[in-house]
Amino acid sequence: MPYPVPHGVTTFLPPPKDYVVDFDNPQKRDALKHFLIFGFLGSLAILCLAQRLYTKHFIARGLKIDDVLLIFAWACSIIMQGVQMWSISIGGLCHHAWEMPIDVFEKHMLSSYIAGPVFIICNGLSKTTLLTFYLQISPQVWYRRVIFATIAFVILYTLTIADLLLFGCKPIRTAWDPYRFATGKCVDNAIVYIVTAVVNIISDVILFFILMPMLVHLKMPLGQRIGAGIMFGIASVTVATSIIRMVYLPPLLGAVDIPWIAAPANGWSIVEANLFIICTSMTTLRKFFQHVAPNWMGSSIVYSSEPVPDQSQTNKQKRNHTGHIQHDSVELANYPDAVKHDTL
Repeated sequence: MPYPVPHGVTTFLPPPKDYVVDFDNPQKRDALKHFLIFGFLGSLAILCLAQRLYTKHFIARGLKIDDVLLIFAWACSIIMQGVQMWSISIGGLCHHAWEMPIDVFEKHMLSSYIAGPVFIICNGLSKTTLLTFYLQISPQVWYRRVIFATIAFVILYTLTIADLLLFGCKPIRTAWDPYRFATGKCVDNAIVYIVTAVVNIISDVILFFILMPMLVHLKMPLGQRIGAGIMFGIASVTVATSIIRMVYLPPLLGAVDIPWIAAPANGWSIVEANLFIICTSMTTLRKFFQHVAPNWMGSSIVYSSEPVPDQSQTNKQKRNHTGHIQHDSVELANYPDAVKHDTL
């Protein structure tokens, strides 16, 4: 199909009436915010991840599968943010579709094609990492079943949404090539993005509440409870960012000026991707500070270097006078920090 050619430059959309097109100085929407968010939260995410890997490798018992999953999640977040920053830098994302050459529009659509599935994979990997951490907290059968069911839910929606975003167009090139839009067929990505936001919110809420029964009933030192509270605070912010991002998605339904309209939601996706990494990396933060600044954490906690006993033999529980469950010392040893109280 023929495309408009304002000022001798082919564009995807014609400019509105009385709009003065300026290819040298186009209007921008939230472009600076994207770079600031990426610079600040991206750096914080790297620091938090480095803290976790240092703690697991040099202080704890070495890296495990959950750390590998988190590394891949971080790599996905960098790819997702990187292609978005690239799109902004070439005049794609955060610009009007009628104020960029059609080849730039095509590159922006290609960056969106890459960023969408990579974002949901980052989401799935980071949440699976956090759920594997939850598995270490208690050997109770019902609790572990809930966690495994949640892992299955996260994996299922991650693979389904990634598949829709990667293979939802026939031919696949229709996803980003404007010269194929008229002849190819695609799923409505705006609907897929809204569904993604909804399942993200559902899984965020599940992650937020799934640990509550154990934190309420498990006897833990004050410092450990404070650390868990901070992690929950960041988790609640993640839920809020998912909701805010979803609010910005409905305008994409039927939209044609996609690079401009998608800018606010993309900004919040960068926030969300980095919070995934930050929140998941905080599970080792208390142990890290116990190592580098022990005076900050107090001296009433002793770490056990003994192997974690078989969980199948440690399901004993006893109730204290408050009615809360007080797990025995073996179950406390199963906590990721292997915490034991002094019996002075």
